[in-house]
Amino acid sequence: MRITYLTLSDFEVICNELLRFFKSNKEPHPVFEDSYFDKLDSVIASPKRTFGKKDLYSSFFEKASCYFYFINKLHPFSNGNKRISIVATGVFLMYNGYEFTASEDLMYDFAKKITLSKRDQDAEFKEVIEFMKKYSRKQKGFVGPRFIIDLLKLLQKRFGKK
Repeated sequence: MRITYLTLSDFEVICNELLRFFKSNKEPHPVFEDSYFDKLDSVIASPKRTFGKKDLYSSFFEKASCYFYFINKLHPFSNGNKRISIVATGVFLMYNGYEFTASEDLMYDFAKKITLSKRDQDAEFKEVIEFMKKYSRKQKGFVGPRFIIDLLKLLQKRFGKK
């Protein structure tokens, strides 16, 4: 399976769309220009990391979990890290023919749990992988959370991703 990974440009679009969406709701929002780019670079690189020419995150769901987990743990954005982790992971899944099946509330509650957790990193990461496996499936058309679908369509149009 050829995997399409998220890029810095993808994160810029995600942040700008969340900014526009949450400004209208008068909620705190992320500002891409205020990101901690060293941390964001680490998040972008994490699912592609290797050691001794072997993938550190070999399965598709481990790679998806990297975006969700490391955004929540590293906080590369000035605001909205939990929301960005959900949207970015959803976009990664959709780029690769999968979709979330969990409700937005369940995803947000899980992101909050991971963000606040002080447990062992390996145990937390395994929990995220299990969450991804349980609440993701092969796409059956665009039926996931509406905001992620709209954002993916914007990204596809803007960057020509399929």
